[in-house]
Amino acid sequence: MNHPERDLPDLSALSALDFRLDGYTLADGSDDYLFHTLTTNHDCLAPLVTHHTDHGRNSYLVLHDTAATWDIPGSPQLLAMTLTRDPDNRIFRFDAERHPLISLAQRWLIARGAAPDAVRVPPERTGARPADALTTVLEEQLMTSGTRYTVLEHYTDDCAEYETFVLVHDTDPTSAERPYRLFLETWSPDSPTYTLREGAFLNVEAAWEWMENREGPLPAPRTSIPAVLATPRAGAARTTIRRSPQPPPASLLPAKPPTPPSPRLGR
Repeated sequence: MNHPERDLPDLSALSALDFRLDGYTLADGSDDYLFHTLTTNHDCLAPLVTHHTDHGRNSYLVLHDTAATWDIPGSPQLLAMTLTRDPDNRIFRFDAERHPLISLAQRWLIARGAAPDAVRVPPERTGARPADALTTVLEEQLMTSGTRYTVLEHYTDDCAEYETFVLVHDTDPTSAERPYRLFLETWSPDSPTYTLREGAFLNVEAAWEWMENREGPLPAPRTSIPAVLATPRAGAARTTIRRSPQPPPASLLPAKPPTPPSPRLGR
């Protein structure tokens, strides 16, 4: 351990998350402080995706961190995590990163060896579901995009607008005319569904202008998606009364434990 004097959480208490770490110790050289921070408030972590390889050495998870709502406004609430076990020596290593959209969390796991089919949200899982076919198509596009998209900015609002935006740079040659893409996920407070839409912009400034003013529908990109699915793009929400988006913290640090909301931040 890097810090033997620092107590790790009782790993058996993580069984509800199906971490499968009973009898395991964190390997030397691992960041035990980060693991402790991520798992101390394990009752705030709700599993969305959990996959264990047949030989039991690797696990891939996507967790919803409900404590993130008390972190810096706009912080991402999804935590992707990999666990690698050494059964012979009963030690494990882990890696983790926060993401604003579940499809980006899945993409991160795929880049670390997970099979795409293994990290899809199981159909039997309860909770919010895609509202339409276009949402499903766009999520698949993001999940399997590899290195195509570079995330530039993102913001999660679960207090007023119930939406998440992610601004990316698209390196695909078909997007050269408008390479900046805005993915906008909007949750319905009245039903357990959400939509995901994609907009195309010439530059970052144009994307910010649309986000701030919402004048007209989200500019649709040229796409190979069938027209029957692309039609709903024109129905993107419009409003002139929106809180201007703010960039998230530069590094995706672990979410803080829940704290009383600050009146100044409106949380």
